[in-house]
Amino acid sequence: MSPVVERDNRVIPEFQLILVDNNENSQITERLCRLLSEIGSVSRVPSIDAICQSKQHGATRYLIVPMDDPTPEPTYPFDGYDPLTGVGNRAFLYKSLQKTLLELSSPFALVSLDIDRFSTLNHQYGQAMGDALVKALAQRLLHFAPASFVSRMGSDEFCFIVHFEPKQTRRQDVRHLIDHLLETLAPAYQIGSHEVSLFCSLGIVLAPQHHQDVDQLINYANLARTRAKHTHGHSFAIYDDYLDRHSRTTAALEPELWRALQKEEFCLYYQPRVCLKSGKIIGAEALIRWQHPLLGLILPDHFIQLCERSGLIVPLGYWIVEQAGKDIRTFQQTGLEGHVSVNLSFRQFQDDYLVSSLERLITLYPSQPQMLEFELTETALYTDEAHVIQCMKAISDLGIEFSLDDFGTGYSSFSMLQKLPISTLKIDRSFIAGIGQQADDEEIVRTLIRLGKNLNKNIIAEGVENEQQRAFLVEHDCLLGQGFYYSPPVTPAAFIQLLNQQSAATAL
Repeated sequence: MSPVVERDNRVIPEFQLILVDNNENSQITERLCRLLSEIGSVSRVPSIDAICQSKQHGATRYLIVPMDDPTPEPTYPFDGYDPLTGVGNRAFLYKSLQKTLLELSSPFALVSLDIDRFSTLNHQYGQAMGDALVKALAQRLLHFAPASFVSRMGSDEFCFIVHFEPKQTRRQDVRHLIDHLLETLAPAYQIGSHEVSLFCSLGIVLAPQHHQDVDQLINYANLARTRAKHTHGHSFAIYDDYLDRHSRTTAALEPELWRALQKEEFCLYYQPRVCLKSGKIIGAEALIRWQHPLLGLILPDHFIQLCERSGLIVPLGYWIVEQAGKDIRTFQQTGLEGHVSVNLSFRQFQDDYLVSSLERLITLYPSQPQMLEFELTETALYTDEAHVIQCMKAISDLGIEFSLDDFGTGYSSFSMLQKLPISTLKIDRSFIAGIGQQADDEEIVRTLIRLGKNLNKNIIAEGVENEQQRAFLVEHDCLLGQGFYYSPPVTPAAFIQLLNQQSAATAL
């Protein structure tokens, strides 16, 4: 009996994907059964006269069964699958990683991925739409990595393995991989009558250079993904030893945070904002620091995420506003006329007393509202859009302006920027760093400047560190910036000294 070619839709993608090209059908079937037995427990294997057809360029794998084969019960070839998406589950990934590590013939990357603000999408569109988006994302991942053991780890979390050639896994190879993946995921998803854009955060760990333990690899990939999500979202992070040390240090500091606020161990540093043409200081950004009694000065990377997770960020945020108000009064007396920006966490918009608390603080320093600016990340704008817009407009009525941090790295759209009372856009330092190095980054910077000008927004470049960057920005009509080329963040006393030096130079 000769088999008739037909796709068996009862077979989940992993079953299709592990099939290998081979002209001998019996050998294929034997190898298939052996692989399934090694990778996962087998519930059902097709009859021995099944054959396989492979489409090399379409990345499609078919399982072929005879037409007169009795219709079996609709089971899956192994029980390590996810019933919603048809990809592997956590148990399947564990077994796949164990097998990959045992047979290690080339380096590989484990990629951990999840959807940014997925809970918001679920709330906006409903759970059925959320499930449909997760299924659609799984199919894109299978298309991107058809032989990489894609597995669903949680509601919107996936992991998969990508193999490299033995001499690969240099940083640029990994960056190329991630760029290609983000490009694959970028097009909008058409779900029924809805067109939805998804943004994802990615964490990558390289093996075997970082670890050969399955649990550690998964933990490291998730740690890198969390780092990417908290940095700005819709981005990636690659695990390294610094990230591990950072995580351990952060965890050790958590019990001390509330005590630090009570003991007034937090302090503000100020980084000057300057006119890129003249070098004149026209404002500053307030940056939180922790003066630990034993560890010395601790940067916010080590404690801000903990503050947000614990809820401390709300009282800490009010302390920052109050302290900045005190400092602004002194700066104003020294001759500063521009804005001082203060970072406002998305968590503070979840505080019902945000506007009234700010009103109370402003009454303590009545001359400062017009000099105060709140700096937001795009994460804040998408937590609860209607509520955030309402709060921003009420705060704007108090005389406080807003700026958008990390412009160009997240979800901003024309319609969103037009809705919000934002006066300033800050171009992310990652793009500024590419000036003189990467033509793509230079074009992105030019485009962001034009976009900001078209929206009648002020543009500030972050991370200006050399003359080449300064000259490029001025040439393309970005006239405000901050960075180590001018000054690192400094204490209030040191900032006043910079203002005095500027006044003295002007008087000459």
